[in-house]
Amino acid sequence: MVIAGRIQRYIFMQSLGGLAMTLGIILGAILLVDMVEQLRTVGARAELSLLGAFQLTILKAPQLILETMPFAILVGSMLAFSKLNRSSELSAIRASGISAWRFLGPVFALAAMLGILSMTVLDPLSTYSNAKYEFEREYLLSDTGGIKEENVKLKNVWLRQGSDGNQSVVHGNIAENDNQSLVDVEIFIFDRDGDEFEYQRRIDAKRATLRPGFWQLEDVTEYSSSNEPIKQDYLALTTTLDPGTILNRYTDAKSVSFWKLPQLIQEARRAGLDDEQYVLKLHTLLAMPALLGAMALIGAVVCLRLRRSGGVTQLLSAGIGAGFLLFFVNQVSKGLASSGATPPEAAAWAPALIALFSVLSIIAFVEDG
Repeated sequence: MVIAGRIQRYIFMQSLGGLAMTLGIILGAILLVDMVEQLRTVGARAELSLLGAFQLTILKAPQLILETMPFAILVGSMLAFSKLNRSSELSAIRASGISAWRFLGPVFALAAMLGILSMTVLDPLSTYSNAKYEFEREYLLSDTGGIKEENVKLKNVWLRQGSDGNQSVVHGNIAENDNQSLVDVEIFIFDRDGDEFEYQRRIDAKRATLRPGFWQLEDVTEYSSSNEPIKQDYLALTTTLDPGTILNRYTDAKSVSFWKLPQLIQEARRAGLDDEQYVLKLHTLLAMPALLGAMALIGAVVCLRLRRSGGVTQLLSAGIGAGFLLFFVNQVSKGLASSGATPPEAAAWAPALIALFSVLSIIAFVEDG
């Protein structure tokens, strides 16, 4: 048991070294290309030094690491186990009676830990750094040296609020420079009558500001079928919406960190908004340990064949091809989920679990017959 534990620690460190080298090479190449691209695009329209381009590129590094992690795990495990195979260490480990399940465990554990780290730390970091990157880039490209306001003008907002007893539909335009306010607002109020909701009245307002627990309406006119229109300067209307809901309606899933996704999904559902992009990202991150574990095992399994048996090059090519196929299937699955053809939970978990169970089946067949 002591010897097996030492071997597992040794394989873990070899896998970590292979991952670090692979990730360093891939990330270095991508960052170099991106820095040249920053000088070509941003530098052509604004004064940008080499240091400034490097700083912009570094802000994109967490996202690049997150995106390249599956390939780094695949290639890193292939490098580690190829090295063990070339030095005949793999043969010695097998001869000592240690099964493949035990010496493949460390690389799978490494991949699973990196998946959890990517989900809980790297994704929030990449979300923050990407937001800062967009801010800095927009600042440099702005003619006035400040943030352009044209991107804040959003139109045709539809929100739903209420409880089982009554529902309201809010329609308006987001006010410029204020993501908590709507202008030219129409609110349609419905009350429950049995199993259905019946229209009761409509409220028009020049402006509606979302406060905690209520809408603050200004220049209000209320219409109903039983009374004449009633005009008021101000009116408070209770709401179940969070003050961040209006902004979140237009928030891309990439700009929301892992820790904020569950709350945002609940808010979107309460407001009657489409939450599929948030659900897809949440479950994609939750499936990250399984995906990275499958990539690590694919890279390791193709290197288990002894070099004297031949066919190692073909197996390495097959492993790389399998990794790219998994990435392609994963992207297609996300595309199907975005179009509504597939539930986002299934789209996020299916490729990772199918790949993981497939490679585990191959290991069981080769090792145990």
